[in-house]
Amino acid sequence: MKKIQISILLVFLLVYTTQVKAQVFTTQKGVISFYSTARMEDIEATSKSTGVVVNTSTKEIYFKVLISTFVFKNGLMQEHFNETYMESEKYPTAQFKGVITDSINYKVSGVYPVSVKGALTIHGVTIDRTIAGTLTVTATGVNLSSTFIVPAAAHKIDIPNDKISNIAQDIKVRVQADCIPYVKK
Repeated sequence: MKKIQISILLVFLLVYTTQVKAQVFTTQKGVISFYSTARMEDIEATSKSTGVVVNTSTKEIYFKVLISTFVFKNGLMQEHFNETYMESEKYPTAQFKGVITDSINYKVSGVYPVSVKGALTIHGVTIDRTIAGTLTVTATGVNLSSTFIVPAAAHKIDIPNDKISNIAQDIKVRVQADCIPYVKK
């Protein structure tokens, strides 16, 4: 019985000290999806290859995704997205660099509503944004989630006149990332 208690205590201390000492959390498997309601057909795509870094000491958050990693249910849609709209060869990535404006106690597990003030770069155009989301502190890391709108025109994403009635001008974006403590290799 005493061995079990000691084992539980050691596990608790390991988890607690990892949580307290870790100042940087990361993942390469963040998920970004977007949705656009369209008259002819709704447009939806997902990337499960988003790089994310959270620095708890500086409150900085960084997301970066390769545009070509977005997968559509329709291959032709994916081709048009990369070639015509996003020009992914010319603008291969989208990113967000920001700072959490709220106070978070990373020593206490829980769900925290947050605002992140930063710069969103899509299609080579950078716009200052404040994005609301949720940051969840767990025993194993930090989870982030947010839903926000990206106006296509603001990022100079041209939609041809013959397609403008088929594609929404405002794109609903969802971000979700489960980050673990960064371990230097």
